[in-house]
Amino acid sequence: MTESYDQFLRNAVAVLSAEGAQTLLPPPINREAPPWAAGWDSILLSDAPGAQTLYAFTSGGGASRDELQSRLNRLAQGIANSGMLRGAPMSLVAIVAQDGSAEVQNQRKLTGLTPTAFYTGLRPTTWVADLAAQRVHTPGLRRPDIASTLEATLGASGSTIEPHRIDALRRTQVARNQAFYELMRGRQPLATYALIAINLVVFAFESANGGSDNVQTLLNLGALSPILIQQGQWWRLCTAIFLHAGVAHILFNMTSLFAVGTLAERLYGSPRFLAIYLGAGLIGSTSSVVYGTMTGQAHEVGVGASGAIFGVAAALVTVRFQRSNVIPDRLRRRISSSMLPLVAFSLVFAYLTPHVDNSAHLGGIVGGAILSFVFPLTRGSATPDPVAGTTLEPPA
Repeated sequence: MTESYDQFLRNAVAVLSAEGAQTLLPPPINREAPPWAAGWDSILLSDAPGAQTLYAFTSGGGASRDELQSRLNRLAQGIANSGMLRGAPMSLVAIVAQDGSAEVQNQRKLTGLTPTAFYTGLRPTTWVADLAAQRVHTPGLRRPDIASTLEATLGASGSTIEPHRIDALRRTQVARNQAFYELMRGRQPLATYALIAINLVVFAFESANGGSDNVQTLLNLGALSPILIQQGQWWRLCTAIFLHAGVAHILFNMTSLFAVGTLAERLYGSPRFLAIYLGAGLIGSTSSVVYGTMTGQAHEVGVGASGAIFGVAAALVTVRFQRSNVIPDRLRRRISSSMLPLVAFSLVFAYLTPHVDNSAHLGGIVGGAILSFVFPLTRGSATPDPVAGTTLEPPA
């Protein structure tokens, strides 16, 4: 296994370095490796846009699961003690190389290996590189793009990847990073600011014409009412999205809209963001009407942008399941992972709060998730890629 593993390690390090990763282990001459790095043959730090990732390589040949667990525990504790987690959250990808003697089922079980202790800001995962089968096993249903790239280096076993391929990959990565930053700089969340301004102006109008807590005022301005919608006033499905009941209601919703809207608009672009926002709001309003009618609450009055906001949050959850050559995969996974518990917590909080219509929230979530695939992320860059189509393939 030693020869094939060494070749895989050299190729993998070359590929990750071409993508901008910096080698932390082995250390420079005259510098000793820290004790927590014992058992790891190479450690690289990738500081891609929006996500830091530490890649650690080790040979699993002859090592028991307990020994691998011990290596991983020391590594995670060393990372935490080193101070690397004081900034943004960091992903730790432990890559264990196997010679193929272990059954595939056992190899896949190793992908569930994580540190026994929890460290705030550290997101660990384990991949298994099967040198014999030339496969990289990862946890979860969707493989990260870099896993496929590393898998291609397994096909180069016995030979070193040509320098021109590494150079092409490096130039491709630089072009993608530049395209990403240009995209983000060029997309100002103007639609989000406009929506917040519109909601505040409408709220001021409510306050000046009877008060935002006055049910009749809200009805006159277009609040949601199942019984009135059944009578043909369908426009209320839309107008209710821009009305709010009370100062606390609008402050909470506008703060939430600013938090999720500014990010979603940069990722999706203003037209698609607006389509998701308004579409999710309409679906949320419709869900509220259906629920109110079925539960005998046809005379209830509903207002608020929370259904639309939940829809935008759901569109951020789904970004990890979408494809984009310009928005980094690791950034999309990080956004999705951070938004999912936030959406779940918000739903529970809303359920425990009196006079909150969770049917509109659930409708908005479903609508936003669906619409995010109808109006998806930017798939490619408008800037020509100098090495478009370059992929890392095993040498012939």
